[in-house]
Amino acid sequence: MFEVSNRILAVLCGLAVCASAAIDQCKPIGWATRSGRTSTEFNVTGGGNSTPITVKTFADLQKYAKDSSPRVIYIDGTLGDGWSGRTGDRLNITGSNKTIIGLKPGTVLKAPIHISKASNIIVRNIVIQGPGSNAEQAWDNLTIENNGSKNIWIDHCEFWDGQDGNADVVKGADNVTFTWCIFGYKKKSSHNLSNLIGSSDNEPESEGKLNVTYMFNWWQAANQRKPRCRYGNVHVVNNLLTGNASITNGIDVLGVSAGHMCKVRTERNVFINEANPIYTGNANGTGVNEVIDNIFTNCSGNTKGTGTSFTPPYEYTSFMLKASEVEAAVKANAGATLKSPTECDANYVEPEPPTPDKQYQAETGTITGGVSESSNGGYHGDGYVNFDKGGDVVVNVKVDTAGQYKFDIDFANGSSEARSLAISAGLDTATTSFKTTGGWTVWETAEVLVNLAAGENAVKFATVGGNDGPNIDQFDVTLVKAAEKDSSEEKTTSIRSKYVAMVEPSVYRVSIFDMKGALVRRMNVESAKVGDVAWMTRGLPAGLYVMLMSAPDAGVDRSKFIIVK
Repeated sequence: MFEVSNRILAVLCGLAVCASAAIDQCKPIGWATRSGRTSTEFNVTGGGNSTPITVKTFADLQKYAKDSSPRVIYIDGTLGDGWSGRTGDRLNITGSNKTIIGLKPGTVLKAPIHISKASNIIVRNIVIQGPGSNAEQAWDNLTIENNGSKNIWIDHCEFWDGQDGNADVVKGADNVTFTWCIFGYKKKSSHNLSNLIGSSDNEPESEGKLNVTYMFNWWQAANQRKPRCRYGNVHVVNNLLTGNASITNGIDVLGVSAGHMCKVRTERNVFINEANPIYTGNANGTGVNEVIDNIFTNCSGNTKGTGTSFTPPYEYTSFMLKASEVEAAVKANAGATLKSPTECDANYVEPEPPTPDKQYQAETGTITGGVSESSNGGYHGDGYVNFDKGGDVVVNVKVDTAGQYKFDIDFANGSSEARSLAISAGLDTATTSFKTTGGWTVWETAEVLVNLAAGENAVKFATVGGNDGPNIDQFDVTLVKAAEKDSSEEKTTSIRSKYVAMVEPSVYRVSIFDMKGALVRRMNVESAKVGDVAWMTRGLPAGLYVMLMSAPDAGVDRSKFIIVK
């Protein structure tokens, strides 16, 4: 999926940098494509050719990010409820072979990402806006840690205002590449520390690991750690680093920093309005930062490197930009800017529109105890159903196949508490709670499973316990599982159609079911007594039941609701 594409994106043409900038933005590069600190190639595929899953809830996103199956996951909409410190939503990616992509430009995830003991991971086109930095060891916007976390490609993402940091790689993680990302701060703080590689000088599990490539990224107004590393071989190439005095004024500002046992190759980057762009104070006598062909504009402090670093074991020179081309290229393309996953062939298939004859408008049904309204915006069709207390609406739903169906019900609940509806068809009833949506013009979708018979079904949406209900609008009906056919029943039906008795049967088979479909009584009843409901229901608890009366030999099937008081 992510091998070299024939569709090279010459996205930089017209920006005065086209001559040497035929850059494939869909191709993983750098340390993520190698095994350990060697030249052995690793094909970063993420979820590969797995059938894409589009998630619309944080719970579903978390479920698929943790499971053991290869996954291509598209995030549709803003997911997560936010966090502060070490509490709130956090996306834990603990399953290997995952591709997680924002479906649209600027897709926001209101949760930091934690990758632990997972390999072959691709994360793209996502914005994480942190709550602002502090020095309290809170969650980073992104943390990649622990042995087993390797071959990870973070691409076209944005990390803003991380509390402890924006994106850290620590504790034995390895083979990570960041491309076309933004690491920035919008709020002034002394702890605007962006990218840490290695969390301690005493981290033996990181020796020979923490190999990270940064290419085509943009650091904006970060105080320090752009990046600051230990142990790893870190390649910082073709990035843009820009300062902002309104955010960093009066605060120590340090740039690329090689610390304990770390070798950095800082190559063809652009530093603008940066203080101490090359910082050597953390070297500890073992850190090396080789500085090659960078541009420093309006910078103060050190710009000189120390020693010789390493030669990257992967190809990058054929698409590396001249330093003079970097600023325009990065500003034009960094961040969560991909219009759709199709831009990089991430196995995306546009979902088919709903089938018209499986889509229904609730307001077209028969309403009892309620009205069809159109005063609150955002609905489909001609309006929606506003229930009175104890109200209901019955909508005829026709399907070709008997079985279990998923109802996707659009609803609005602007009240202060959840409201319930009982959705019934024949013997099957599902009672579902509809959460508050924050306003009567805010529509969300709830899923309900209901069994339907082949043909036309009178589907009833009823309020529960004499209470009020949500407003309901359009609902889609999708077959989940077809009912198994009973060959003996088919045979009996065929016989009935040929030999229907023209006389009233002498004996009926009577079956009584509760509203959950459970059989509670079955008997043979003479025709003279079939009207004596009290006799047939004697001893049953009070409640609502369904009575079926049949005489197979005469081709008779009748049913009705009964109430036992």
